[in-house]
Amino acid sequence: MKVRGWTWATSWSVVALWTLVSLLVAMASLTALFTPTWFVRHTPSPPTMFGVWAWCVGGEVRGDQQQRCAAVGQSAGEGHHGALPSAVWVMVGALYGGGGALLGVTGVAALVVPFLPTTQARAALAHVSANIQAAAVSLQAVGLLLYPLGLGSPFVRMQCGDAASLYASGTCELGYAYMLALVATALAAYCPVLARLITYKDYTDYWSNLNYM
Repeated sequence: MKVRGWTWATSWSVVALWTLVSLLVAMASLTALFTPTWFVRHTPSPPTMFGVWAWCVGGEVRGDQQQRCAAVGQSAGEGHHGALPSAVWVMVGALYGGGGALLGVTGVAALVVPFLPTTQARAALAHVSANIQAAAVSLQAVGLLLYPLGLGSPFVRMQCGDAASLYASGTCELGYAYMLALVATALAAYCPVLARLITYKDYTDYWSNLNYM
């Protein structure tokens, strides 16, 4: 008689998509982390920008004026003194940076998955990576929510005016690095879902030689 059974199979299209997205969000997260354009002030001159770990003064080279950058808390040149904005930003660096590092590790794991010999091994590594990616997204989301708490610090008020306060940037504007961080975190939220879809039940019909009374 004909019997229907199933076995676990690998969806290579999902594996390729998961690997691509995992690598992209890892690179985007780390790029955003080290780019000092989370908030930008265009006027008055010279323009100022700052991120989690660095800040810059000036723009394109004009005569003897050029962009000067320094770690947050250090001077970016004569007359442009820095100060540690907030202990919250130290926490943001640890949270978002830790999440980015975890995404980087899972991106490498995603590259290894296609070379594993069995579907079960691929599923096991993908599920572990999915749990790590979920934790990374949670860390990054908390970091992104905490970062605007530092906008009320003396450092930011000196750069963005007295109107700057918690979750209000005063004369500064949202920069592309913060937007990149938001987009990377939002896309990374899909990675755990894709990781759990790389295997599926492949149903097949076959003939059984069992005799039933």
